[in-house]
Amino acid sequence: MSATLPRPTRPAQPHRTRDSHAPRPAVDPAGLMLVDIATGRYLPGDEIDAQVVAREHGLRPVDVRIALYDLRRAGLVTGVPFSGTRVVVWHRRTNEALMRRLGRVLAGVAAASPVLEALPEPAETRLPAADLLVRHGLALPADVEHFLDLARTMVDTLPADERVRVHSELLLPLTVLSTTTALHVHGVVPALPEGVRGAIVDLVEAAAHYGDWADVPGLVADYTVALGVDEPRSPGDPA
Repeated sequence: MSATLPRPTRPAQPHRTRDSHAPRPAVDPAGLMLVDIATGRYLPGDEIDAQVVAREHGLRPVDVRIALYDLRRAGLVTGVPFSGTRVVVWHRRTNEALMRRLGRVLAGVAAASPVLEALPEPAETRLPAADLLVRHGLALPADVEHFLDLARTMVDTLPADERVRVHSELLLPLTVLSTTTALHVHGVVPALPEGVRGAIVDLVEAAAHYGDWADVPGLVADYTVALGVDEPRSPGDPA
């Protein structure tokens, strides 16, 4: 295992303003704030001011506050008592917690043994945040993109309400916060190399499409460990 890495340093940020009459972007405001975290605009422990976010991204403050509520439900920010301030609690081990939560969702999908042939192949569709990543010059490691495509295909077999929740609380954050930029800025070094991780994802895909659903939960757990941070866990790490 590698030594514990120092706290990431904040990259220089350009001054960002928009005309108040500019059209609202089509992207989810939560996605824009996730990009800010991924690129180091906000680091763990930083406060997020809804008015500042609204001004920088040309959003309505009310939309930012709603998005912050969604990020709080995802466990990425927390609230300061008796104030509207939000504080970033995501850090480089939080993705592991999100992956374990997603693994439990996928285990439930596997227990239902759905027929994935009725759904589009992952290669024929795009992650919900794909345009967001392109717009901000972000990219996922190939194995992570493949895994999240597969996960989204499985999640799409769930009832609509649950599907929306999993997309907003798990798939969207993992998509943005697992990009190569996020990993570099926040000092995340995965436990196993991309080639090994990719081989595990291939096994997940084969198991899902050949109906070997009993194998899926264990393979997803293996992939979560492979993608996890290459350093010892500490008592304060998220479960």
